[in-house]
Amino acid sequence: MKTQVKQNCKFFKPDMPCVYHKTDKRKCVECKDFSNTDGSILIIKKEAAGDVLRTTAILEPLKKKFSGYRIIWLVAKQNMEVLKGNPLIDTIWTDEKEILQAISFFNFNVLINLDLNFDSLITAGISNTKLFYGFRYNKNGEILCSNKAAEEWFLMSHNDEMKKLNRKTYQKIIADITELDTYENIIVPLEKNAMEKAESFKETNKLSGKKLIGIHTGGGSRWQAKKWTKKNLVSLLELLTNKKYSVLLFGGEEEKETMESLANKNNPFLISTGYKNTIPEFFSLLNLCDVIVSADTLAMHAAIGLNKKVVALFGPTSPYEIEGYGRIEKIVTPLDCYCCYKKVCDRFSSCMEMITPETVFSAIEKHYE
Repeated sequence: MKTQVKQNCKFFKPDMPCVYHKTDKRKCVECKDFSNTDGSILIIKKEAAGDVLRTTAILEPLKKKFSGYRIIWLVAKQNMEVLKGNPLIDTIWTDEKEILQAISFFNFNVLINLDLNFDSLITAGISNTKLFYGFRYNKNGEILCSNKAAEEWFLMSHNDEMKKLNRKTYQKIIADITELDTYENIIVPLEKNAMEKAESFKETNKLSGKKLIGIHTGGGSRWQAKKWTKKNLVSLLELLTNKKYSVLLFGGEEEKETMESLANKNNPFLISTGYKNTIPEFFSLLNLCDVIVSADTLAMHAAIGLNKKVVALFGPTSPYEIEGYGRIEKIVTPLDCYCCYKKVCDRFSSCMEMITPETVFSAIEKHYE
């Protein structure tokens, strides 16, 4: 029987009418919004929310190079919200069992895997594709690199000294791996409901017309060594609020104790944004700020993508891999052990501790001169 549904349309859904039929009951064969799909691209970038977010910098060049192709992104379920609402991604898949089975069944025109973890390498290895970029296992358990750029990143990922010597940004590296001529900005999706909630927060706290400084108090669960010390945070907050700068504190569940102790209810210039915000709410609250202070975390990448002025603190990770698009002030620890890639510091004085509040304060004030 001849089908009355155009399955090659980017808006087609296998189990329900498309958005246009739901809007005005139009018939598929008569739809003027038909958008032909010439092929499909599967991106595998699942782990580390900040890395997932900054990988969106290759989406616009990908769309130009493979015009008309549908982009599917496989991401870890806990990191899905950093991509949700991104207008350049057609479909987001998370790593449930049935999705992984589907990947081994379908054919893809282009496969990009930028993860080096076991399950992503296996998924890339069993995928059927014409063009492959990045990393995958072969059946002998050997990791295959698609080109010289992928091989360099692979070697760098297994050698901390190479990481320390590297001067290419992450965006440049993944653009080279995917054989793109360029990369664009990080894409931070802003959800309508979350933005409305942020505006309500702004009104409730009488922040309209004020220049706002956002400070992220954490370092991420996997990288305790990235975290700035509480003592230095307290000193910086004193410097800022004494000059009547309005400060918003950011953090997650892991920063609960720190945030509760820092938030002084008697200080009208210091306001906690809470530690239970969803990712969309977190992004929208960050978007209220003019300047954002953060270690090398999701908050830093999101702030860069939101076109904010950023003061970023670096100790155990590479400042050179961070693409700042001309909006970032990088403060690197004065200790020569920087970029050690240790998740927990074993020295008496940590590299992050040696970044002084006065140095950070001066970097913030530059943005208000």
